[in-house]
Amino acid sequence: MHSNKINYLRAVLLITLALVGAPMVMAQPVGKVPEAVIEQAATDGTVLVLVGLKVPWQMESSLNEEQVLRQREAIASIQKDVLSELDGKSYKVMRRYDSIPGIALEVGADALAELAGSPHVTNVLLDRPAAAEAESPNSDDKVPTQLFKRAASNGTVLVLAGLKTPWQREDQLSDELIALQRKAILSAQGYILAELGGTQFRVLRLYRSIPGIALRVGVDALRVLQNSPAVTNVLPDRPVGAAR
Repeated sequence: MHSNKINYLRAVLLITLALVGAPMVMAQPVGKVPEAVIEQAATDGTVLVLVGLKVPWQMESSLNEEQVLRQREAIASIQKDVLSELDGKSYKVMRRYDSIPGIALEVGADALAELAGSPHVTNVLLDRPAAAEAESPNSDDKVPTQLFKRAASNGTVLVLAGLKTPWQREDQLSDELIALQRKAILSAQGYILAELGGTQFRVLRLYRSIPGIALRVGVDALRVLQNSPAVTNVLPDRPVGAAR
């Protein structure tokens, strides 16, 4: 029965993509929605997701006041467009972001299919309940125990977080694929920053060509990284001026 529900949802996604046109199918495959998201929607009826939005984006610290305002207006406009596409579908807005190109939703199968075919959506990731308790720091090896101990002792710790996005060395890619890969990395970085909202963290470096981000984080932010579906691993970093 469970398998039938998953197969049915896959079919809904494929049909939706087909209806939006062949060029769209080529440019935005069903892979935009990960298997884990499809399975959870099939099992539970709805699923919490973080939706990446297709809008030019830069860290606000690198922009002037007018540019920040324009970027936030662009994000709000795309959010409105996506919600208009979901009109009549099963969905609920969980969080809107003003400085990050994303929106957090609870969606059913019909809304998930709409997101898969939307030209405004870059990718969809599993979200977690905002009030969910953090798992034990030792539940897996994503964040080494020593980092939790160091953060607890010193207040913060420097880390490099690996991001879950397809990646190849740029010298093996065409210019078009390099642009797409960099956009995916930027989107994953945006998700991490959105997830870290309300915790103790500071961005030290954003990487363009590798799937990672350098941060200074407290224990609360480490727990978020530990449980984030967008993080592959977390390693200790060193100060930029430190000797190798």
